[in-house]
Amino acid sequence: MKDNRPARRTAGAVWRGALLVVASGMVIGFAVAFHWLGWTSMPGNSCGGRYGACPDGTTPTILLAFLCTFAALPLVSWRVERLTRIRPGKALPAVLLVTGTVLALWPGWQAYVWMREPVLDRAWDTPLDRPNTVRGVGNWTLDGAVVRVHTTGLNSYDLADGRRRWSMDAPARGSACAMSDTVVDGTGVIAFGRAGQACDTVWGVDTASGRKLWEQKISGDAEFGPVTDGRVAADTGTAVALEDTAVRGFALRTGVPRWSLALDKGCTPVLVSAAAGRTRVVVQCMTGSAFSSLNLVSLDTATGTHVRRTALPAESRWVTIMAVSARPFALWVKEKDDRGINAVLAFDDQDRPRGSVAVSGHEEDLRMPPDIMRGFAARPALRAVVVGDVLVTAVAKPGDTVPDGVSGYALGSGRRLWHTGASGAVTALAPLPGNRLAVLAGGRIGSLDPRTGHLTEGPLIREGIDEVAEAAQLVPGRNADWLLVNPDGTGPTPPLLKVAP
Repeated sequence: MKDNRPARRTAGAVWRGALLVVASGMVIGFAVAFHWLGWTSMPGNSCGGRYGACPDGTTPTILLAFLCTFAALPLVSWRVERLTRIRPGKALPAVLLVTGTVLALWPGWQAYVWMREPVLDRAWDTPLDRPNTVRGVGNWTLDGAVVRVHTTGLNSYDLADGRRRWSMDAPARGSACAMSDTVVDGTGVIAFGRAGQACDTVWGVDTASGRKLWEQKISGDAEFGPVTDGRVAADTGTAVALEDTAVRGFALRTGVPRWSLALDKGCTPVLVSAAAGRTRVVVQCMTGSAFSSLNLVSLDTATGTHVRRTALPAESRWVTIMAVSARPFALWVKEKDDRGINAVLAFDDQDRPRGSVAVSGHEEDLRMPPDIMRGFAARPALRAVVVGDVLVTAVAKPGDTVPDGVSGYALGSGRRLWHTGASGAVTALAPLPGNRLAVLAGGRIGSLDPRTGHLTEGPLIREGIDEVAEAAQLVPGRNADWLLVNPDGTGPTPPLLKVAP
């Protein structure tokens, strides 16, 4: 008679069936890993098209996720059914499937790392500013720390972990209204004023300890508003402050008055910049209510001695005056007259004009500062850097307000040397070692050669890009990490955000 009983189960057949079930479970594991890693790799949970660039490797990861998902369904059913024929029971297939799923997670992660590009994720951020009326007005970057100056005082943060080293409050009912663009010998200069009154209280601050070194009262002019750019400066041994009709110098570490230069009747200082022993002051002179002249006055920083006066090519009142670079000295001047000058003026060491770069041209417009209402008002984080004889600046096509490229201009001739398109809106520029520049554009931080304009694409900020303000300042770290300082730290953007590989 024919034997109709099931074929005799062998250990080898069971082992082979079990291994194939584990293999099908690994397909499930790959699907889980690729879905998780692919969808979470998107900056702000969305990328592509109008949302900005996706990290390299995101698309193939998601495609593999769906491929593994569709393959796992019939494969698991087939292999489990074959195993239960020779080894009945539900517990063993379930254990084998879970084992295969877990075993696939690590190789799935390694495959994802191989496919994707380097990315930057949030390392830490600092607590939101309080009260919600606080706004950042500028920053000083030190060795291992950043000092964030805001309207109600100063905070120093450690660059390694974001720990607050020290804090200093503004005077009672006073707000920070001006600050030096540099820290010299560990000392920064900052000025405060009360609402609707002059910016008339100047402090020297030890940036290592947060200690107030000295305080001086000056006569200010309320017409400059609560927050101003270029009203105080620091140079070796001397702090310089602008009054309503004079320029004053103080000992940098002690605040002892050193000199005072009274200006001619009808003349008012507008901006001060000091570096390498030379102080430059932009002075506007009026005859009654009529414009008379705009001049660049050069002083010896240590003594206040008048060195020279250079007439600026303006025939109407100023609208914007900003020092783009202290050394070499470059000045952005924009007149009230629409037909007047609107250019970056370059000067040599003797304050002789070298050339100018038009802010608005036929091909593009220079977008150096962000909107003043969104940026740092006392020390703007300019999207422009002078490297040698080249002005590197963010630019926008005619009619556009958002900069989508970077250009280099020769300060001597004003000629455009090169133009480089960016992968998105240019948010910030920052100097790097080796005469290179970091460019934050489209959520990526790249490296730019200012001589040629060659831009090397860098890593994408995957986690935290939604918390970077339009006018943020970019600060390079030491281990391929980056610090982003936001002007408005009351939310959703934190005061400081550090991203790292």
